Formats: sequence, structure tokens, C-alpha cells
Amino acid sequence: MKARRYRHGISMLEMLIVLPTATVLIGAMASCVTIMMRAKSQDDTMFRGVNDLSNAVNQIASDLESATSHVSSSATHIEFVVPDRNGDSLPEQMRYEWGGASGVNANQILFKYNQEPRAALFEGVNSFSLANRTMSVPATVPNHERGGVAILQSMDAYPDELFREQAINATNAIGQYFVPPVPGSGTKWDLGELRILVRAADATVDGILKVCVMRGDTVTRLPIAPVLAEVRIPEWRLGTGYQWVDIPIAPICQQTQGTPLCIVLAYGGGTGDAARVQYIENGTGMPASANLVTSTDGGTTWTTGGSTRGLRFYAYGLYDGYASQRRFLSSVDIKLGSLLSTNAKIESTARLLATPELP
Repeated sequence: MKARRYRHGISMLEMLIVLPTATVLIGAMASCVTIMMRAKSQDDTMFRGVNDLSNAVNQIASDLESATSHVSSSATHIEFVVPDRNGDSLPEQMRYEWGGASGVNANQILFKYNQEPRAALFEGVNSFSLANRTMSVPATVPNHERGGVAILQSMDAYPDELFREQAINATNAIGQYFVPPVPGSGTKWDLGELRILVRAADATVDGILKVCVMRGDTVTRLPIAPVLAEVRIPEWRLGTGYQWVDIPIAPICQQTQGTPLCIVLAYGGGTGDAARVQYIENGTGMPASANLVTSTDGGTTWTTGGSTRGLRFYAYGLYDGYASQRRFLSSVDIKLGSLLSTNAKIESTARLLATPELP
């Protein structure tokens, strides 16, 4: 006899037992999937936040590393000068700043290039801070023992400025009238070194740049006799691109407070142009006691260029009763936080290769 085959099924009792258990398991699995999706979304948000911050930090640090001059800075902005990038042989001025936590530019990193208006470069930044690291370098001038070298006067970089260049030749000369502001209780000062931004003018490099220090007329603000110091620099010693050149001079000693001087850059020989130098135009906050002077007849007669124009220069020396050290910007610490995630933060340090000098 053949055995009977029975069809197996699920009884009502079994259904009543299994269904609640299955419901619990499915609900638990759905919760797990939801949690995983939320975690993935949060991870994606944090990744985007960190990636945006990383791009911002990398760009700011890259520009800062090539900075040659410091204009101004605070905890939330920095403005500086970098070498030529558009092929006109003149430097570029850049500014990065945070738009703050509220207002029209809230949570934005703003960027300004030369005279162009500010523009939002990065968004979603809920915190931004900068901290400058500086180094001081003690220095001495031969035969001077009263203290460290101080910056008597400088003109380098200012907000809203334009950089221009002047060829020095048998016709054109340029200069700078200035009156060192004597600080503290100092009454007299000595001039011992100049620093100017200059480059070779042409491929022949056979010119000679003549750097003179002369008296300045307090009324006309123009150079007058006598010549107090003179240095001649062969063009072949200058680079093809602009660079700061330190020029020690025979010390001009014991100048009384309020005495004006003029730095004169003129043709000293050779064919064509002897050199090219940089000057500033329309800078904001430039010293009222300093102004550019120019000549179109080789330095026989001079014309004032006004106090909104100035040669890019540093004058070093000593004050009676006052000592100082030269300070240089060595690096900048950068910290950013993302609006997308409170945990998305990034920190970096930009090391300035040219270590620009601070006034």
C-alpha cells in the first residue's frame, strides 16, 4: 500500500505567534536602516564641510607663502602683496577676510584682488581666525653703539594702492622726500641703510644706478644740495625680477627732529635704462610727511608727486634714547569651521618664504 502524502501548511495558531515576532524584526531592521542612512548623510555633510574648508585653507596658505609685503591684518583678515601674476611686471595685492556670523556677507570668506571689488570666494564658513607669528632680528650699524637698528621711515604697502614702475635713465629720475617721526623721548637720529625695490631694466645690463641721499626743502618738499651720501649699483648686480636691495651708506649722523631728507634714484651711466623701480599710487593711510618726487631732466629740476604717491623703500638707522629691532612675519596660523557641521574644522599654518618685514 502506498503511503499517503499530506500537504503541510501553517496553522492559525502558528500565524498568531509568528506575525508579532516578524513585525518586531522588520521594525528593528527598518530602524537600523534609518540610523545607517542618517549616519551616512551626516558623514557626507561632514565630508563636504571638511573638503570645502580644506580648499579654502589651501588657497589662502598658498597665496600667503609667496607674500613679499604685509599690508594689514587682524584676527579675521589679512592683506598682503605677492609677485606679479598677470605679466605686467608689477606685484599683486590680495586680501582675505571673513564676513562674520551675520549680515550681508555672513559665513563667507571674501577675496579682494588689486582694485577689484570684494567677492565671496567660499561660503558656509561659521568661524575664521588668523594669528601671525613673527621673528625679531637684532642688527647693528658699524661704529654705532647706542642701540638696535630701527626703521626710521618706510613705505611699502597700503590698502587700495596701485603699484607703478619707473625706468631710470639719462632723462628720468625719481626720489622720495621723508621726515622720520622720532618716537618717545628721542631728539636726534642717524641714517645708516636704505632698502629699495628694484630690478634690472634690460638685457644689456650695462647701466649704473645712482642712489643718493640729499637734503629736503621743508617748503617745496624737493631735494636740494648738498648730496650727503652716494652709492652706485651696477645693473648686472640686479635681478631680472623685482627684489629688495639693501644699500649700506656712509652714516648720516645726528640729524635733529623734523629734519627732512630725500632719497634720489638717478642715472649713473650705461646705455638705455639703468634700472626700474616701483612706487605706490593712491594708497590709503600713507604718511603725510612723505611724498614722491620726479625729474624729467636727469635730476636738474624736480617736481613733487604729492603725499598719495611714494617710493617703496625702508630707511634704517638709530634714534638717541630709543632702540628697536627689525620684525618679520614668518608664518600665519589659519583656523576655519564649517556651517554644515559643528564637527567640521580645519587648522593649518602658512609659512611665508620671503618673511616680509613689519613696520
